[in-house]
Amino acid sequence: MLTGSMTIAAERLQVSQPAVSRLIRDLEASVGIRLFRREGNRLIPGAEAQRLFREVDLFYRGIEQIEKVAQDLKSVRIGNLRVASLSALALNALCECVNRFAATHREVAVSLDVRNSLSVLELAAANQIDIGFVHQANTEYPGVVVHPLQSLPAVCVLRRDHRLADRPAIAIDDFEGESIISLSQNNPLRVRLESALDAAGVRYSRPVETTLAYSACNFVRGRLGIAVIDPFTAKHFVDSDVVFLPIEPAVPFECSFVLPAHQPRSKVVEDFIDVVKSFFSAHRQA
Repeated sequence: MLTGSMTIAAERLQVSQPAVSRLIRDLEASVGIRLFRREGNRLIPGAEAQRLFREVDLFYRGIEQIEKVAQDLKSVRIGNLRVASLSALALNALCECVNRFAATHREVAVSLDVRNSLSVLELAAANQIDIGFVHQANTEYPGVVVHPLQSLPAVCVLRRDHRLADRPAIAIDDFEGESIISLSQNNPLRVRLESALDAAGVRYSRPVETTLAYSACNFVRGRLGIAVIDPFTAKHFVDSDVVFLPIEPAVPFECSFVLPAHQPRSKVVEDFIDVVKSFFSAHRQA
């Protein structure tokens, strides 16, 4: 499941490939469920295998955390910070936040795991992370405490030679007839944008859909259309052949940080929250 290859799995386990096949057959016989579909020399995991892997993954993460705590105690390490986040923040904003945090907390070991919002909530509920970042601002999830961050206005990304690129801002009506590169269907930013467009009766097309705002910017560069994304990702493309413009009225980009419920906040977590809030506040004022 981790390597996507029986050959590489055999190398990691330091056994033969037939031994891996036999182990899989034995597991399927033991649980009484067919976990993989065989296509030639490939094994394709089914839904049952995916579900079982998620549970096993959580179990091993727990074991790894116990080992890490033991190592920390042995080395008298002052602390560690486990962070999980949606990609819109993890690829840009949180990297900068971790850099700022690490500059004053060199004794703290930081890990950053990139997941979708649901996976981040699951990790927080299982106390597998110290802090997580998700899309939803009004999320309710058992075992998790949700704290909305300051919302920021989303931006429209266009090529420099686009007909709208020389405007100071993009109005909702300006999207009429445009090809809009869409984020995934469950992305709250896409939902808000399409609600505004539909309310204004704006007609548009969706030639490409992607889960990553970074990919959306590259599709804009490839002349596939325009995109509406978070301001953090957009700023990484400001020196390329695209520009980003504000939208009027604003379409908010909202996210929250989440913490495991019934767990005291450490000083390390509190300090990191302060760094993140300060970062968001600075971008709001920029």
